[in-house]
Amino acid sequence: MHKRKSAAIFLAVVVLSATGGWFLGQQITSPAEIAARTAAPEPTPILATVETRVLSTNVVTRGTGRYGTPRDLGLAPSILTDTQKVVTFVPDLGHEATEGDILLTASGRPLIILEGSSPSYRDLGPGLVGEDVTQLEAALERLGHSPGPLDGVYDAETEAAVRQLYDSLGYAPAVVTSSQLDELTSAASAVHAGSRLTAGVLVAADEIYFTDSLPVRVTEILTEIGQPIDGPIVTITDAHVAIDGSVPIEQSSLIQVGMSVAIDEPDLGVSANGIISRVAEGPGTDGVDGFHVYFEVTVEDAAPNLINASVRLTIPIESTDAAVLVVPITAVNLATDGSSIVHVSRAGVLEPVAIQPGLSAQGFVEITPIGGALEAGDRVLIGFDQPASADPTATPPDSTSG
Repeated sequence: MHKRKSAAIFLAVVVLSATGGWFLGQQITSPAEIAARTAAPEPTPILATVETRVLSTNVVTRGTGRYGTPRDLGLAPSILTDTQKVVTFVPDLGHEATEGDILLTASGRPLIILEGSSPSYRDLGPGLVGEDVTQLEAALERLGHSPGPLDGVYDAETEAAVRQLYDSLGYAPAVVTSSQLDELTSAASAVHAGSRLTAGVLVAADEIYFTDSLPVRVTEILTEIGQPIDGPIVTITDAHVAIDGSVPIEQSSLIQVGMSVAIDEPDLGVSANGIISRVAEGPGTDGVDGFHVYFEVTVEDAAPNLINASVRLTIPIESTDAAVLVVPITAVNLATDGSSIVHVSRAGVLEPVAIQPGLSAQGFVEITPIGGALEAGDRVLIGFDQPASADPTATPPDSTSG
């Protein structure tokens, strides 16, 4: 009995020893296995697609829409007016007037809007000659009142056309007599030096307003009905839309008159195009601070919702004009000889292709392949994705499970 018990104990010890040895063996990792587990994983290439697009470098800023450049409008002096006139009618704010319209009245007489680049500075009547007479004749012709030849001579045909204009507006034209001409002061006569003003139908200087930008829009009333006129009466702009913008001083040398501007503000549904019409000579003008330079944009086919709206202005400085091959800037590398290359993935293999880089903008660069094939849709290397290293203490999965 004693011998059987001893044999059983011995057998149990052997089994336990074998089991313990197997268990310990499972927990011991060889140096080779540790090295294999801690080796850096193979990096995965990150690829981008070769594209075709138009590239441009831009100046981007913001601006506020408004109607055109404000101008204060008053009355020119007339030799026919020897007393101070008073305001008898002014239009409403926002009123628009075009050629041949009466903008306001002073002492019951009209102020007629006409198109022309030279301001009214003297009364025009029979016997006078000059460019301002030609300007008047051209306006009369456009309004359907033929003045005869546009020769800069205020003759009988011009006089008849002036009478027709006033009749069409419901007013009698001003007529000066010989006795009135004799009473003119020498100062007034000097205005007509070189011409022989004679009696007849006149266009008084304070009854016409020439502007080279029509229609005009009233943006401010500067006086009241019944008030004596001793200065501007209204402020007008042309009805075209402009945008006031500014750029930092360091960018001001990049912009100039005539440049195209893309105007947009998606939240307002604004999308338009414009042209830079003026750039200030230095910083701190036109309501901007001393660190910025003002510029004005004239808008083409502007929508009403652009007025007083803050919008984004994009000014292309340099452009490829047409669509070109482009890749992300990070795809371009330097070869050992200093040339530029990209690595193209072909069947899983990265092949270097020499390229000539061009314009760089918006994170992309224009490329022209040199001695190698490269086209839109190809995939180029822009970097590597480096997976995290394995944990050397991690237990490998049990290959015997499942």
